[in-house]
Amino acid sequence: MTIAVDYIYREKAPTLGLAVAVDEFMKAWLRYSESSRFLCHAPDQLSFQRFTELAYAYSKNAEKPCVHIDPHGPPAALRDISCLFVPDPDLNQAVWRRTQMVGSTYASCGIVHSMSGNQVTRAVSSLCIAPTHAADALICPSRAIQKAVRRVWEVNESYLSRRFGTAFTCPVQTPIIPLGIDTEKFTARSTPALRAAQRASLGADEDEIIILFVGRLNFATKAHPLPLLLAAEKAAQQTRRKLRLVLYGTFAPQQEMERHFRELLQDFGHAPLTCQIVPNTDPRFPHGLWAAADIFTSLVDNVQESFGLTPIEAMACGLPAVVADWDGYRDGVRHGLDGFLIPTAAPPSEMGADIAALFFNEQNYGRYLMGASQSTSIDIEAAAKAFVTLADNKTKRQEMGLQAQARARNMYDWRVIIPAYEQLWHKLAEDRLRFASAPQTPTEWQAIAPDFPNPWHVFDSFPSRSMTAADHLVCVMSHDQIAAVLRHKMNLFVPELLLPSSLLLELTETMRSTRGFAIKDLLAVTPESERPRLWRSLGWLLKHGICARVES
Repeated sequence: MTIAVDYIYREKAPTLGLAVAVDEFMKAWLRYSESSRFLCHAPDQLSFQRFTELAYAYSKNAEKPCVHIDPHGPPAALRDISCLFVPDPDLNQAVWRRTQMVGSTYASCGIVHSMSGNQVTRAVSSLCIAPTHAADALICPSRAIQKAVRRVWEVNESYLSRRFGTAFTCPVQTPIIPLGIDTEKFTARSTPALRAAQRASLGADEDEIIILFVGRLNFATKAHPLPLLLAAEKAAQQTRRKLRLVLYGTFAPQQEMERHFRELLQDFGHAPLTCQIVPNTDPRFPHGLWAAADIFTSLVDNVQESFGLTPIEAMACGLPAVVADWDGYRDGVRHGLDGFLIPTAAPPSEMGADIAALFFNEQNYGRYLMGASQSTSIDIEAAAKAFVTLADNKTKRQEMGLQAQARARNMYDWRVIIPAYEQLWHKLAEDRLRFASAPQTPTEWQAIAPDFPNPWHVFDSFPSRSMTAADHLVCVMSHDQIAAVLRHKMNLFVPELLLPSSLLLELTETMRSTRGFAIKDLLAVTPESERPRLWRSLGWLLKHGICARVES
């Protein structure tokens, strides 16, 4: 089986979450893949160069070759690929591109990192009408995301069924494979020596219990901090131990979010609780504050969150977790074993149509997210009880931490995740053979994809007339005049759409010696596959005055 991966290097945004996630996946795949060579489907040389640099740095076998497949080149370059992986939910280009490959096909596989926002929803929705089949897949990192993808398809299927009066279902598979981490890296960030140094830098007492939140400090796109502040404050009032809540992350946007958070802290999170905000740019903590913590927490309430890597990273550091029973969090943390899942609640689903209307009309993603999260509740009493249970029982913290660490190592390490990806790709590659000869578009369909139609079909009313096979053409330029036309690059805009220059010259010389040809006579001696190129070449000859149409 031959697997190719799609890779785009985002040079101007290397720290964006998605770009980081893709790079981390690529590093892991290059390190643990069983492939004998690395096929990179990259749109430019910069992306392929970055890919080869990653391969050299992370592959266990530096001798494995990297092969560049240009997605802007001829589709034949993908003829021998059995599966194309795109680290994105938008598989449209991949599945439409393969319709140009007669008698051959590859499986396509994408991944959904988040299901909020109109762009990702549009990409997932469009797979309902794209030429997908049952050997295509969208990997979902959690059960919640899998259900969200299927709900989006249900919305589209119900509309299409009503609009066209026929039952319809999207055939794409939605397997669940969680996101991965390098567990050894996080284990190394939670040593006793680092713990002592980090706690000293924070000014924390030896017996103080530190509850750590790690993530984006943004109530619009991550988590509203008030339920966490209230729960930690209640716990501080009930426990025998001193509690310190540390929020470690970055404000985005910086000034606006920081102002909101600090104003909230003035009114909530008071003594006996100690509250502290530590920017993730603090030079004292280049690898985070994992070692200093006793408990990890993340009470997310936002639909933008999909899987939640930070709870898995905390587990790898041996920390018990108190997290919201929300999306992928509930897949990672086992209630009562690795930590505690705190109940969440939202209004009945049918009450949210106004939020969608607001988003459609305003086109404001932040207000859409806030509109949903502001009515999503966290069980504050349950969170406080969980904090007290862990704060008061060192043995329980240690037991849960050890179980969490083992779970992270056995289920979420890249050494486990990459084989799961490759096993899926090989299965898709086998399944795709059932669809190799099935037509995916109508016969003589005048488009490559719905938004890429044949221009001469769509705009056939623009010219005065269309050329016909009965037209008779004669050459009216001399050999030197034709050569002068060919010397100018501007006269050959897209030469690959025409016959080679040598054949054009040979054709015009034959026309001159025979006083022209009827187009039908040229078509009769031209292979069917080359007839479109011949027609375009004849149009080019007429355009540049090399030939003229005469009455036969």
